[in-house]
Amino acid sequence: MIERVMSEKGWTMSTLARRSSLAVSTLGAWKNGDRATGSRGPTPDKLRQLADGAGLTVAEVFEAAGRHVPVAVDDEGERRFLHMYRAISGEDRRVVEATMQAMMERQKSTS
Repeated sequence: MIERVMSEKGWTMSTLARRSSLAVSTLGAWKNGDRATGSRGPTPDKLRQLADGAGLTVAEVFEAAGRHVPVAVDDEGERRFLHMYRAISGEDRRVVEATMQAMMERQKSTS
């Protein structure tokens, strides 16, 4: 994907790095297939930076990286979730967090 963006836009790696606020070495490692950022590959935040800098959608970048495409949460849904989360006890919050963590891990292992 990085090679395609550079080719289509006539950019150098430095230009893409500057526009994405990412290091040239990071983009080079991704381009060469080196996960470079640990065993899990690029973080979602770094992938979003690449999408913003390259003028691509988040979905395009996440799909190209072989990652689960995040689904947007509308403001109302996020507000309802936070309202419910704030209303439960600390012990129940830990249960919610552990459940969500397990769900994220399962999702990573199947994508």
